[in-house]
Amino acid sequence: MAIGSTAFLSGCTDSPATGGSNQKHWIGAQGSEAPNYNVFRITDTTSGNRVSRVLDPAYGFDENDDFVPRLVRDYETNDDFTEWTFTLTEYGEWSDPYGSMTAEDWVYSITEIIQGEDNWAAVSMADNWRMGVDEVPEGFETAGSDGTQAWFNVEQTGDYEIVVRTPEPFPGFLKAPVLWGFQAVVPKELAEPYVKERNGDGLNKDEEIQGLSYTGNLGAFTVDELETESRMYAPRNDDYYLRNYEGYEDAPNIEEWTYQVMREESTRLSAIQAGDITNTGIPARRADEFEAMNGVQVIPTPTVYCTSLMYNMRADGWNPLETAEVRQALTMAVDRAAIVENIIYGYADVAHTLQPAYSEFYDDSQVVEWEYDPDGARDRLERSLSGQYTYVDGRVVDGDGEVVTLNYVFSDSSESTKLTARYIQKEFENNLGLTVKLDPTPWNTMLDEYFYSPPGDARQWDLMGGIGRNSYPRAPEATESYWRATDEPWNTANAYGYDDPHGIADRLAESARTTDLDERRAALAEVFGILSEEQPWNFLYFGKDVNGYRSYVDPTEEPSISWGYDIVRWQLETEQ
Repeated sequence: MAIGSTAFLSGCTDSPATGGSNQKHWIGAQGSEAPNYNVFRITDTTSGNRVSRVLDPAYGFDENDDFVPRLVRDYETNDDFTEWTFTLTEYGEWSDPYGSMTAEDWVYSITEIIQGEDNWAAVSMADNWRMGVDEVPEGFETAGSDGTQAWFNVEQTGDYEIVVRTPEPFPGFLKAPVLWGFQAVVPKELAEPYVKERNGDGLNKDEEIQGLSYTGNLGAFTVDELETESRMYAPRNDDYYLRNYEGYEDAPNIEEWTYQVMREESTRLSAIQAGDITNTGIPARRADEFEAMNGVQVIPTPTVYCTSLMYNMRADGWNPLETAEVRQALTMAVDRAAIVENIIYGYADVAHTLQPAYSEFYDDSQVVEWEYDPDGARDRLERSLSGQYTYVDGRVVDGDGEVVTLNYVFSDSSESTKLTARYIQKEFENNLGLTVKLDPTPWNTMLDEYFYSPPGDARQWDLMGGIGRNSYPRAPEATESYWRATDEPWNTANAYGYDDPHGIADRLAESARTTDLDERRAALAEVFGILSEEQPWNFLYFGKDVNGYRSYVDPTEEPSISWGYDIVRWQLETEQ
């Protein structure tokens, strides 16, 4: 399951969103370790998926986009969509000694940690809990220093009831990654010492936080062993709160759950073929082979992630990348259809903007589709380069006559990511005369030492691959943080430093307040049209997860972007 409030960034590891294994013990193989179990800082699917086994989200959506209650059991809103009331389960218990999970815990985590002054806890979802305003209304607190944003007002109105009030109408609140998929709540008693000291590092390093030992009966499983770089083992939670509700009396049907890190693709594939694991991602190039294999079933599922080539537009990147025409030339130089056909083997659709074609907010008439045109790409690049750069003997050189070399860093845990990097390297060199150096790097290193590090501290990068960004097709306004320009972008989701010349972030913020659905559709279609022209990233494709399961796995749902939402009711039959 793609976690709504945290997993805005996905690594291309050829691993699925759910885990795998044998009889009633599910063993899932992953290509990389989980970098962090602090629910306030998680931004990746690997960590989020592990947490989801032991801590349910607030709620989700099914394959028909219908509300699926979890820790939040019900909701209602007022007529102008400025007040949302959520009712929590009354059966939730934290681990000893913290007692019952109540609305007090939720409000404390939100107001004191997520909305904490100066983001003292370095939480990843702070932007989800505030809204841009012309003037902060009475009764709301200012978020930020310039008075153009206000925090949502979050209040406990009962032991198991919270109310979220927004300064402006927010009709898409339910499907936006605010409480949808939300897991960033811990016992108030556990958090209090760190809140009082504004000790974000202490909270992050807390043994209970990183060990997920506080989760009580709030998830289907309970952590027994947690080795960040290799393994997570969690047996069935016999006190699971969800058993108190009709249809879930026996949940989960799986008795044990293990996530096993297997970095090599060949190791993962051999393991599922031999029946040593229940589930892993199948590389698209081998999907047909595994589909014909006894004991294995292959289930492709659509994703909301747009796999893209990121450009470094900060001070430490190649400065022509700040020019839209240069980025357009780079897009025109890459045959994305060939990538989909020859590397992804058809398990993807070419992307033109940060919205899949199936989204109700995608409008063909607005979207610019840059066709593969090597000659046109070369001409466009040559016209767009500044005086400092030029062509000599068919190569791009700088003002000193030195050949320009772009550093292309990418996650090394996926064969398809490696092949894509090599393909793009050749396209840039053959079609544009740009020299590209490939830099395969572990996922966590790429994020920590390149993407989220400031110029001067970051390792050199100009291009970055192996990242999929959540397009949030149910509520695209959630992509606002990808584009909002700041003085220190490396501390934000806009870590590549896009300067947002067309005010995309503000347009998305305005759209979020639009109560007329037709007006909202039109505004969002225009936004994604602008992004298709701007090409702040090279939008490569919307891929499908090619999930491999042993044949005894019997899902209770149909493939969709919500795949795995009902996994606590999946059946594991006896393998023949």
